[in-house]
Amino acid sequence: MLTISEMVAAISKRAEGRYEVAVSDTFELASPSIEIDSATVQLKRVSQEGAGWRTVLIAALPFDSAKIQGAFRWAADVRDMLAEPQTADLYMFMLIEGIASEDAARLETDDRFCRKVVVREEEDADSFLDRSFLATLSPAGSSDNISDPLLSSLSALVLAHSWVEPYRDTWRELLLSGRSGGEIAEALKAVAFGDEDPQ
Repeated sequence: MLTISEMVAAISKRAEGRYEVAVSDTFELASPSIEIDSATVQLKRVSQEGAGWRTVLIAALPFDSAKIQGAFRWAADVRDMLAEPQTADLYMFMLIEGIASEDAARLETDDRFCRKVVVREEEDADSFLDRSFLATLSPAGSSDNISDPLLSSLSALVLAHSWVEPYRDTWRELLLSGRSGGEIAEALKAVAFGDEDPQ
C-alpha cells in the first residue's frame, strides 16, 4: 500500500516542469476532524499566467465507514475555505487499506465536495497518478500512458493528409499558445501556405 510520503514525492516528481508545488506546511487549510493520516498539496501550472491553484487532499486510512465519512467532512471543510474558482479544482487522493476494487470505484463516482481517486491494491504511484489530472502526456501510439489528445489528433491528420507532416509540431505549438481563435487561424494559414491563397 502506498504511503503519504511516497504519494507526495510522486506528485512532486510528476509536477516538475508542469506545476509549482506547495506542501501543506506552507499554507493554512483545515485539518481532518478525525484521526487519519493526511497531507495537503497545492499545484499551480507554471506555463499559464494567472493560473489558479489545484488542491490535493491526501488521506491514508483503514476501510472504515466512519473514517471515510470523516475524510469527506475534511474535504467539505477545505472546500468552504477555498476561493470560488479553486473549489472546482479540489481533489482527494485516498489511500484506503483493505478496500475492494468495487468499493474504490464506488467512492470515485461520488463527486460531492471534490473529485476522488482511490488507490487500488498493488497499484504503484505512477499508475495511480496516471488516473488523475497528473497523468503523463505521451505521443500517440504509446499504450503505457494517457496520450496527448492534440498530438493524437494531429498524428491522425498526418496519416490522412501527408502534406501536413512538416507543420505538425508548429501547429501544435500554435494551438496551445493561448492566442485567440482568429489569431491562431491566421498563424496556421501563414505557416502552411505563406502569402499564397490556399484556395
